[in-house]
Amino acid sequence: MTALEQPRPITGGQALVECLRREGVKHVFNVPGESYLGALDAFYDAKDIRLITNRQEGGACFMAEAYAKATRGVGVCFVTRGPGATNASIGVHCADQDSTPLVLFVGQVPRANRGREAFQEVDYERFFGSMAKWVVEIGSAGQVAEVVPRAFHMARSGRPGPVVVSLPEDMLVEMTEPVFRAPYPRTVPHPDPAQIAELARRIVAARKPVLLVGGGVQYSRARAELVRCAEQFALPVITSWRRMDAFPNSHPHYAGNLGGAKSSAQDLVRSADLVVAVGDRLSEMTTMDYRLFPAGQPLAQVDIDARVIGRNFSPALAVVSDARLALQALLEHAPKSTDSARKPWIAAEHKKYLDNSSPLDRPSRHASADRVVKDLVALLPKDAIYTVDAGNFSAWIHRFIRYDAEDSFFGPTVGSMGYGIPSAIGAKLAHPNRVVIGTCGDGGFMMTLQELATAVQHQINVIQLVFNNGTYGTIRMHQERDYPGRTVGTDLKNPDFAALARAFGAEGLTVNKSEEFAPALKQALACGKPAVIDIHTDPEQISVGATLSDLRAGKGHKRRSA
Repeated sequence: MTALEQPRPITGGQALVECLRREGVKHVFNVPGESYLGALDAFYDAKDIRLITNRQEGGACFMAEAYAKATRGVGVCFVTRGPGATNASIGVHCADQDSTPLVLFVGQVPRANRGREAFQEVDYERFFGSMAKWVVEIGSAGQVAEVVPRAFHMARSGRPGPVVVSLPEDMLVEMTEPVFRAPYPRTVPHPDPAQIAELARRIVAARKPVLLVGGGVQYSRARAELVRCAEQFALPVITSWRRMDAFPNSHPHYAGNLGGAKSSAQDLVRSADLVVAVGDRLSEMTTMDYRLFPAGQPLAQVDIDARVIGRNFSPALAVVSDARLALQALLEHAPKSTDSARKPWIAAEHKKYLDNSSPLDRPSRHASADRVVKDLVALLPKDAIYTVDAGNFSAWIHRFIRYDAEDSFFGPTVGSMGYGIPSAIGAKLAHPNRVVIGTCGDGGFMMTLQELATAVQHQINVIQLVFNNGTYGTIRMHQERDYPGRTVGTDLKNPDFAALARAFGAEGLTVNKSEEFAPALKQALACGKPAVIDIHTDPEQISVGATLSDLRAGKGHKRRSA
C-alpha cells in the first residue's frame, strides 16, 4: 500500500488531486482562480499531471472536450467561480450534445456564504442542470474520495457526457483522512441475444439495408467489428454528422456522411428498406431537421442508452447495448459467404461518394478553398488530424478529405464557434506524434484567438488554417438567400492574422493566391512551433455549392445551420 492509502491528514485539495492521479489523468486544462487555490497548490506536487494554463475558460473547456474525444477518455477542466463557470459553459454544452465524457471542476464561494448572493456566487445545479449528466457539490473534504470517482464514472458511463463538480473554497483547505477508492470498473450493457438474432435476420432479408453509425461506435472502439459487419453482411455504411472518421472512407463499403447540403448519402437512406443505426442519437443535423426517414421506413436502433432510443424516431427493433458488444454478437450470425447480390449496388454507392468527395478546382481571384483541400490531401500524412470550427468553410473539410485513420476528425456537432484553435491543441496533446490541422473561419478564429498563447507557452505545435473572407459567412449566406441585398451586421474588418500570430511567438503566414498555399503549408510543417496560415478567400464563393450571386437569384440550397 502507498503512503496515501494509510489514513493521514491531508487537505481536501490534496485529496482531489490524488483522486485524479488514480483515475489516470495526465492533462488538466485550467484558468487559475482564487476560489480553488487549495487544489492549485496540490498540483504543485503532482508532477505526473501536466497542468495546461489557458487564457479563457471557454477555450479551456473546449480543449478538455477535444482532448477527451481524441483519447476516448475523460477530459478534465478547472475554472473559478461565477464568471469562470459561465465562460466554461460553452464547453459543457458542447460535451452534452457531442456525448463527450468531461469533468468540469468549478470553484465555489465558502460554505457559510452560500445563498447570500456572495461574491461571484452561482447556483451551479440550476445553471448547468439542463446541460450536465450530474451536478454535485462536495460538502466536506471527507466526501472528496467518494464524489470524484463517481463523477468520472458518471461522465463515461452509458451515453458519455459532462459532469460538473462544485468545490467550496474552504472545503479545499479543510483537513481530512481519506480512504481512497479504486476507479469504478467500466460496466456496459450486453445485447439481448434474441434481439441480435432478429436484427441479423432482418438485415439478411432486406434488399437494401443501410448501416448508419455515430460516436457510440468510436467510444466503444468498435471500428474493427464495424468493418467486419459491413463486409460479412454486405452493408453500405454511412456516418452521422461530423463523425466521418467512424468508418474508413476509402473502404469500398463507405457511402458518405450525413448532414449539410444534399448528398447521395441522404438519397441512399431514403431508398433503404432497413436502416440500422448504431451508436447514434439521430440528431437534427444528421436527419435533416428530423425529415430524412420516410414514413413507415423500418428502423433498427442500437444504443448504449435506453433514453436515446426512440427519442426522435420510433424503431421497429431496439437494442440497448454497447456498440462493440452488439457488433461482436451480430457477427456470430453473419452469413458464411460474403458473395452477396448487393455488391454491385454497394460499389455504385461508394463510387457516388468518391465522385462527390473529389476536390474541385474552380478559378478564384483569391485563394481557393478547393485548392487548399487538394494540397492538404497531397502534402499531409494519411493519419493527419483535422479539427473544425463552425462555419461554411467547414464544408470543404467535411466533403473533400477522406478520413481513413481512426480519430482523425474532431468537430462540434453542437456547432459552436471558437472550437477550432482549442480543439487542435487538445488533439495534439492527445496525439503528439501526429500532424494536427485546426481549421476555422475569420469569425471563429477571433473568438478563441487567445489560446494561441497557450499553444506557444506549452510548445504545442499545431497548424491553424484561417479561411478569411471578411464576413460571418454562414449568416451572410442566410441573409442573402432570405433577404437579398439587405445584409447587415455580418461584415468583418480583421487585423493582420499572420502578424498577430508572430506577435504571440508563433509562425504567421499569409496566402492571397491559390498557388501560395502549398509553400506556406510546407513552411508551417517545418517551422517547429505553432503556426497560423491566414488564407484570403473570395466571399463570393460563400459555400461549396453556391455563390452570393446564386443566392440572390434564388438558386441557393435550403437553410442548414453551421
